[in-house]
Amino acid sequence: MILERFGKRFDEFYKRYLSITRESWKYYAKFQPSSGKVMKNTSHPIWGPLIRKLYRFEGENYHTQAHILPVNKSLDKSERLAHSRITPMELVRKAVEQSSYRIILHKCLCRDGFECKDYSTDVGCLMLGEACRRMVATGIAKSVTVEEALAHLDKASDMGLVPICAWAEFEAIAKGIADEDHTNYFEVCFCCPCCCLGLQNYKHMFKNDHMRSIMKSIGWRAQGTEECIGCGKCVEACPLECITLKENKITVQGDCIGCGLCSIRCPVSAIEMKELVPMKEDLLDYFTGIRPNITG
Repeated sequence: MILERFGKRFDEFYKRYLSITRESWKYYAKFQPSSGKVMKNTSHPIWGPLIRKLYRFEGENYHTQAHILPVNKSLDKSERLAHSRITPMELVRKAVEQSSYRIILHKCLCRDGFECKDYSTDVGCLMLGEACRRMVATGIAKSVTVEEALAHLDKASDMGLVPICAWAEFEAIAKGIADEDHTNYFEVCFCCPCCCLGLQNYKHMFKNDHMRSIMKSIGWRAQGTEECIGCGKCVEACPLECITLKENKITVQGDCIGCGLCSIRCPVSAIEMKELVPMKEDLLDYFTGIRPNITG
């Protein structure tokens, strides 16, 4: 209880004096590699509980959660077209169209901090909701129209970036969002496997039951096909190391998060992303304990 009270007071101090602005951005970016090293210990038996509280992954009234969508061009398109169902990316488009306010961060903080060589740092997170006005005021984002937001979404999809939809307590604190506005934002990150702190560390995070419960697939999973040539590129691409290669065929085991990185790395298109359960009608329906407000 004492720790929780201290945390609330510290959060207010942090938001007022230490939140991300145009001037402080470079310091946050430089800290990203160090933050990644810290997050590797999220499931450590001693340091793990402290780190999870530090990043607001758990604690009283904290509802941080992230939902991983498959890379759009990795879907089993023949099956999707045959059933005429909505795709995961169309769920994001629907959320954008319903939003009352939209911003795009000027840069991706992770790629900027890691000085990414493979993907553009200029493709920043897309964020929805009235609380996002704060990020425009502090100079780290620009406000965009629905059409501009959708074009940005298409650009990220064409690049093969993994969409991760999240509501994160620590993000609200770091960006200086007031308590009364905490639920009034929602973010869509476009993540590369080389720099994203989540994709880098899921294999460590998932050793903890709580972390597995708040960072989830929306119900898709990789599956190998008969065309597999046993090159092993999918094994290297999997952030959770749940793909194994035996006798030139792959097996997907354990906690596949359905990101689709293995599929887009496959040179012969021998991996498809399969929908295990029907998708929900609204992207925000995947959130539990909290429902981000993006309509104003």
